[in-house]
Amino acid sequence: MKCPQCGDSIRGKLLFCPRCGHELVQPSAGGEVSANSGTVGNARADGPGSSGCLLSLTVLVAAAAAVLAIVAVGLAGVYFGTRDRANTERQAAEQHYTKGLAHLAAGEFELAIAELEVAVQLSPENGPALARLAEAREKLEVRPSPTPVLLQEILAAYLGELRAAHEAGEWQRVFELADRLLATDASYHRSEVDEMLFDGFYNSGLELVEQDRMREAGRLLSRALALRPDGAEVQRAERLATLYLTAMAYWNADWAKGIETLESLYDLAPEYKDVRQRLHDAYVNHGDVLAKGEDWCEAEQRYARALAIIQSGAVDGKREDAGSRCAALPTETAEGPTSTPLAEGETPAPESESPVGPSGVFVGRLVERTETHGSRMFVRGKVLDNEGEGVQDVQIQIKAWNWSATAVSDGYGQYSFDGLSNAVTYTLSLVQLPSRPVDVAGIWGRITWVNFEETE
Repeated sequence: MKCPQCGDSIRGKLLFCPRCGHELVQPSAGGEVSANSGTVGNARADGPGSSGCLLSLTVLVAAAAAVLAIVAVGLAGVYFGTRDRANTERQAAEQHYTKGLAHLAAGEFELAIAELEVAVQLSPENGPALARLAEAREKLEVRPSPTPVLLQEILAAYLGELRAAHEAGEWQRVFELADRLLATDASYHRSEVDEMLFDGFYNSGLELVEQDRMREAGRLLSRALALRPDGAEVQRAERLATLYLTAMAYWNADWAKGIETLESLYDLAPEYKDVRQRLHDAYVNHGDVLAKGEDWCEAEQRYARALAIIQSGAVDGKREDAGSRCAALPTETAEGPTSTPLAEGETPAPESESPVGPSGVFVGRLVERTETHGSRMFVRGKVLDNEGEGVQDVQIQIKAWNWSATAVSDGYGQYSFDGLSNAVTYTLSLVQLPSRPVDVAGIWGRITWVNFEETE
């Protein structure tokens, strides 16, 4: 091929002559000549880049089709889900409607109204259900009251069934029949009905105690007590159940209060349910908490008390360990007695007699110790003048470490500190009168008697 402008020979397919720059015309595939404009925009779409464009277009079309398919599936799911839910609600409405018609036919208007109201809620456009609901409400309003003769027959029938259920010990049936009878006429044979209810509440409460359903038992026993407030047996049963429930409320939350409640229960009924084991475990758990805080002397006391209730080698080992650690502690404190607390069963050294004071001074001295039938700890005594007569309205203070309490003597000069919770050494003194204090050791299961006697 030659350039038409300069005549130079051209090899290959070029758009411009390499010599003169004239635009060249190439023959087409059919032998025809086509001019190249030299612009990329007029190139045919069968070049090397055309396949990529076609592929991108295909991918876009496929993605759009997939999105449309997903949207179609979602819309179909919503449609069919809504249709299924509507079918379920329609079926439920039909069921409640059918039940409502049955109750309406039987004259049970309250039950019919309840069923038909549900049917209308599920299907508000249900005309028959709305009509029957209005009918049931109208019949309920105009239902005639029973005649006096019929009313007496109904009450007599209820009472007869109630007596039979009471005789058979069917307490739940007793409650149901008594409710019906009282709802019909609250005064009908009321004393007899109350007696049968009392038996039901009391015996059901005891049965629930045996089943460890203490909260329910407490409620029933309280209802029995309301019917017979002066009944000693029900008072005791309700008291025991209440103490047990209270102790369980403190379990793992406040060992000191739990122990105090269990001690009260244990004193009243040591064989009540598992109170013995519970009290033992509470003391051990409290001892563990104290030992963890390195309060060894107090921990030893808890372990000792636990052993007094139930013997245990493991607990005895804990007591010995706590006791040895307690003994290693300094015995002097800034604000309390300096003697070491006694272990359970240990005999205290006799307290020395207080020296005789000047005239008019009340000198405290240990008189004796007596055993109790329980396991608690007491300090009691008298305030006596120089003629041996009791002195009234004297304040006596008992103190251990940073704890203290006050009692007031009665007309015979007697005072008492009952239910002390720590077997430690206590200091007793008089608040209003000149006195010589006295130190005494508290011991579990003992009454320590301390008198304050005026010197001449």
